[in-house]
Amino acid sequence: MKRIDVLRLAALAALAPLSAARAQEFPSRPIVLMVGFPPGTASDTVSRFLADRLSRRLNQPVTVENRPGVDGGIAATAVARARPDGHTLLYSTSSAHAANVSLYRSLTYDPVADFAPVAGILRQPTVVLVRADTPVQTLADLAERSRRQAGGLNYGFGNTSTRIVGEMLARRGGVSATGVSFRGNPQSLTELIAGRLDFAIADAFTGTAQVRGGQLRAIAVSGDAPTPSLPGVPSLVQMGVLQDAIVAWTGVFAPAAVPGPIVARLGAEIQAVMAGPDGAVLLAQLVADPYPLSGTDLAALVRADIARWASYVRLAGIEPQ
Repeated sequence: MKRIDVLRLAALAALAPLSAARAQEFPSRPIVLMVGFPPGTASDTVSRFLADRLSRRLNQPVTVENRPGVDGGIAATAVARARPDGHTLLYSTSSAHAANVSLYRSLTYDPVADFAPVAGILRQPTVVLVRADTPVQTLADLAERSRRQAGGLNYGFGNTSTRIVGEMLARRGGVSATGVSFRGNPQSLTELIAGRLDFAIADAFTGTAQVRGGQLRAIAVSGDAPTPSLPGVPSLVQMGVLQDAIVAWTGVFAPAAVPGPIVARLGAEIQAVMAGPDGAVLLAQLVADPYPLSGTDLAALVRADIARWASYVRLAGIEPQ
């Protein structure tokens, strides 16, 4: 073996006890969990749940910091540039960690190289919504209405997955419509309820809450099958509008250079929180499925989904900004 290789192995062996020691001492101060979407969104709701439970388990305050914008990219950039000691984390989504690569010509972060994946959290479909007081009952009704209305309809979306579903409705669902971007799905639904939009596409959590409240009607979901919480609402895959389900996922990430033992401890603590009874109740309320990926599996998902979401963006005909 070459002398330089021997020295390198010796250096790594010397660092291993230090990393383990840091993990034992971690956390040594409050932790910030950044989320790239505004209050009231599903990501914000889960982040605050995690922050509360992790504070108890880690014996240090964990606070949520909302930095909305660029489909989660502003928060992702901040965490990518943070000190890599595990005290700054990112609650991210398939928007920020996969789709943005195809939606933006020049990202200020690299979703693969700049992060250490910690744990997967959930998967969730999107819902196509209209006001409950309209005669529109089905996607066919919506398409017919768009043909009768000069200039077509307008719809709201608050993240990447909802935008892509909207574009696919226009291309493959026969709905003539123009999308209006909002900082989050709750904001688009507020405009829909107020009558300033014709329809909207939102995550299942935000949309289902308004359906149960009697203000909105769900006419389709983006999963590969109907959602139990919305009985009778058909899937866009079953209707042939989508070839594959468009389902958003979320996960927690740390800056790339955070020591492995700290990443492993954070992953274990997060999975324990989400696997508990309170985590199960939360996921049911969010109309979401658990997605308990390890850091290694989450890293593989990010790499695969960058290509998958690129195909969605191409099919939807969206030009990168």
